Amino acid sequence: PAQEVGRAARLLADTIPAEVEWLTVATGNAGLDGVAVTLLRRDVERAANKRGSAEEIWRTAQVDGSAGPPPDWPMRLSLTLHPTAEVSLFEQGAPLVHRTYTDARLTAEPARGLVLGAGLRFNMAENLELLDTNAIPAEAPVRSDLPLYAQQRLEVERLYGAWITRPAPGWATRLSIGHFEEMFGGFGGEALYQPLRARWAAGLDLNRVWKRPPGDLLRIAPDSGRTTGHASLYWEAPGAATTGVLRLGRYLGGDWGGTVELMRAFDGGIRLSAHLTWTEGPEGGQSRLGGRLEQGVALVVPFGAFGLLPVGGSAETAVRTLGRDAGQRLHQPLPLYDTAAPAGFGRLAGSWSRLME
Repeated sequence: PAQEVGRAARLLADTIPAEVEWLTVATGNAGLDGVAVTLLRRDVERAANKRGSAEEIWRTAQVDGSAGPPPDWPMRLSLTLHPTAEVSLFEQGAPLVHRTYTDARLTAEPARGLVLGAGLRFNMAENLELLDTNAIPAEAPVRSDLPLYAQQRLEVERLYGAWITRPAPGWATRLSIGHFEEMFGGFGGEALYQPLRARWAAGLDLNRVWKRPPGDLLRIAPDSGRTTGHASLYWEAPGAATTGVLRLGRYLGGDWGGTVELMRAFDGGIRLSAHLTWTEGPEGGQSRLGGRLEQGVALVVPFGAFGLLPVGGSAETAVRTLGRDAGQRLHQPLPLYDTAAPAGFGRLAGSWSRLME
């Protein structure tokens, strides 16, 4: 973030009238305000000419929660590809169970704070019939019917609308409706509180969702409604590159429990994450260990547009439990913390040494 702020500040310094002394650059993501950084123009120009440093600029910099809304909001449209390979090493009946697919996602921001998303999933190789869960069928599957979804070569992975805003300093909120992932759709909301310079954040999400039957692109099963939600506490290491998360709440199977997550962001946007969930197990659920344990590790590597392929996206590889009914969270396409953190104060301060790169 600091590198982007520095480039914007140098662009301003080169183009605005000479009498202007201060430069303000506002960060943000998906229409959600990040921080407003005000820099002394003289310090920026000196550092650009190798006669100053990012540390000297920091001494006179002012960081606020917002610079106010921009004068206009141009519509934004992005197309991204997300190839994914998932592997389960946790089955007793098979040494390795895998699934690969590619998601093509189109995201539009027609107005400030309004996000519209759609995605197609292209299922490729898989051997999900080897999952242990197939030996003990569940009365009301959460994800143990995963093989039925992977059989569809092409499906609508997501189709949703969301409204995100900052109603008060330190607060962010989101309202969402639509098909959030390949198995569930419905409506929900989330609130996140993080003071400007704090290394902690607290959030609460609540969703009412229904099962999307396999093989039917847009329908939901009316008798499959369930309520799920979690209270979350986030703690950032200095620089916000590493984040720990504790979640407590109700999972998609109606089971109650908690999840511990650890996330690490590297240069270039590479992200490594791990999670462990333990719940009481859904009523009528199945699995070894009573269906209570769920865990995984994932690596996400972003890639940008290149050559004749003018799209961005990321590639993900993960080792995780597949097709379980316990400890299953909704795959919300626009979680607030993941939206706010890249443009927040922690990431800005942690990367400040790269301001003039």
